[in-house]
Amino acid sequence: MELFDPYLEEFHLGGEFYRLFEHIPKIMFFAKDRKRRLFMGNQRFLEHCGFTSVEELVGKSDIEMFPKYMEDKFARDDKMILRSGKPLLNLVELFPSRDRLPEWYITNKYPIFNKAGSVAAICGLIQPYQLSVDDPDDPISKVVDLIKGSFDQTINIPEISQHAGLSQRQLERLFKKRFSISPREYILRLRVLIAADKLKYTNKIITEIALECGFYDHSYFTRQFKRHMGTLPLKFRKSEGR
Repeated sequence: MELFDPYLEEFHLGGEFYRLFEHIPKIMFFAKDRKRRLFMGNQRFLEHCGFTSVEELVGKSDIEMFPKYMEDKFARDDKMILRSGKPLLNLVELFPSRDRLPEWYITNKYPIFNKAGSVAAICGLIQPYQLSVDDPDDPISKVVDLIKGSFDQTINIPEISQHAGLSQRQLERLFKKRFSISPREYILRLRVLIAADKLKYTNKIITEIALECGFYDHSYFTRQFKRHMGTLPLKFRKSEGR
């Protein structure tokens, strides 16, 4: 891991703590300044976000890297830490995985204090959600896998509830408790993120991509894409250089 020295001079970090995060399997580490600009990340985080060096990462903000709804959530969390000086723990978030498909991750964010005792930055640890699930027969994990395996089809919530051995009401309650969104909202976000990936990495027409991602009404796809990504599908594709 490389460092961005101008910022680190202000922080009371102690030793070479950051090197620890290069040797913990499946853990991503990052740090941002008070303006929420990235200035540090371990190798796994760099690779996950598509960077080849820390120089490419330095100065980047969330809005340049993630969908609007993600950036909005990250901004709220970061501002809370900057105000309170307290960490936010066990945040369950949908985040693009290394193969570009969205997966659930757990994030823990901590304030970094300067030598005067003020919050000067934020650092975070991100790990795959599955690492925290001890039960291989966990019903909510089964539901997530079912949805991921059939996102391009019509998904019937009562049917997947039954597959997981839950009533629909139980599924809704447990899913929302764990992920803070409903199964339906998860399905929408998953489909939109996969559509965004196809817009970025393929030359398929937008209507075809919408169908492949389970959207059978083009106007509905456009509305949901703008809601989650903050822009229209065509504008998104052009902004990604395609």
